[in-house]
Amino acid sequence: MICFVLAVLIPGLYWEQVPEKVDAIKRAGITRVYAPAAHAGAWKAAGIDALDSTALAQFTVVPAPTVRMEATAASATRIPWINANGWRYQRGLKRAFYKNLPQGSAVMAAAESFAYDVDAVLQPSAKDLDDLLDMVAFLGTVQGEPMPAMANLGVLDDGSPLLGEVMNLLSRRNLLYRVVPKPDSSLDLNVKVGSEQFPVEAARNPSDFAARVREKLQDENRLLRIYGSSVVIGYLTGNDGKARLFLLNYLPRPVTSLQVRIKGNYSVSKAHVPGRPNAVVKDALMREGGTEFTMPDFQRFAVVDMVKGQRQSSR
Repeated sequence: MICFVLAVLIPGLYWEQVPEKVDAIKRAGITRVYAPAAHAGAWKAAGIDALDSTALAQFTVVPAPTVRMEATAASATRIPWINANGWRYQRGLKRAFYKNLPQGSAVMAAAESFAYDVDAVLQPSAKDLDDLLDMVAFLGTVQGEPMPAMANLGVLDDGSPLLGEVMNLLSRRNLLYRVVPKPDSSLDLNVKVGSEQFPVEAARNPSDFAARVREKLQDENRLLRIYGSSVVIGYLTGNDGKARLFLLNYLPRPVTSLQVRIKGNYSVSKAHVPGRPNAVVKDALMREGGTEFTMPDFQRFAVVDMVKGQRQSSR
């Protein structure tokens, strides 16, 4: 049984068995290992100091990031339902345990926890180990300090499961929000379930509720718009004239020709794509108060760094 601790700066590993693939773990940049006391000496002999696995009790278990296809009552077409954890992290969870991850989900868990700057423990299928190490090694190349989330929606959190579903749908619709204790006048729209604008009855259908929020915000005011996929979630951070966009593809097939629009004028300084060190965005331009570009093809995760106020050249 294998578990990983992934933080922005120092990834780590939990493994219940004796050490194996130690060289690959080191090459990926993993220097911390959580292990049962019985195996601590073996890890130390291999050149890695193991930490006590009882520390895993300090982490909150979260579900695996997955997609399932569901039929709707209105149509025979099956639509994707995304199980993502971004809303939990925006709600304040900072230490997460991805326990018993099914095969194929560990890479997405690593990318998701990295994007939201969460200290996360991963327990992947052993068959995912090599792919996971590749992703961890890639994350180590994405330099820079974490920046605050960018948002123009404020969500007043009452702590209810119902509001959690609402935030999940807002994230899936790429309606960027932050949790606020009271209405914030600096934001374009504040959302309080139970208010006249957003009654509780409407929130019982989170999909319709997210559509209501989008209608009241209006598309021209949205900070982020993504075209070409219904399963890519964007998370935008920034400060001091810089911005970083994380793109998470929850469906296990490549994303092609994904188009992005960011409100504001930016130049793209770097596109980070696993396995593609020379990746660049295409068709970049500034138009009508926004920056538009087409992403290079990617599998599960990509990061785009931008600088505000500079002239954007098209590629």
